[in-house]
Amino acid sequence: MRSTPCSVCGETLKCGTGTGSCWCKSFPPIMPLDFDQDCRCPACLSKAVDKQIDVLIKENGIKQMLQLAEPYRNKSEAIEYLEHVDYEVKDGLYIFSKWQHIKRGECCDSGCQNCPY
Repeated sequence: MRSTPCSVCGETLKCGTGTGSCWCKSFPPIMPLDFDQDCRCPACLSKAVDKQIDVLIKENGIKQMLQLAEPYRNKSEAIEYLEHVDYEVKDGLYIFSKWQHIKRGECCDSGCQNCPY
């Protein structure tokens, strides 16, 4: 593990690059391969993932994103949500990410802030 600054905001983070144990391994595998060289903090990586989801939906449609998310859907009663991957906390409110909405597999018609449908 090494300390490294986030390439976007400069926040110091513990990076396990090369050890396979980096915290970013919990993020969905949708970033371009050349992105591995760009260490980011959880908040900045979450924003980049949301932007990449928009690009992929625009280029390939929501159906391909639903297929990508299928292995990550939690089909059990005990759902584990990961901060910065599945949700963010803003002003004390939990806000689901686009990725979490896609993992759900369908729109709930509640007007969610990050709804990709």
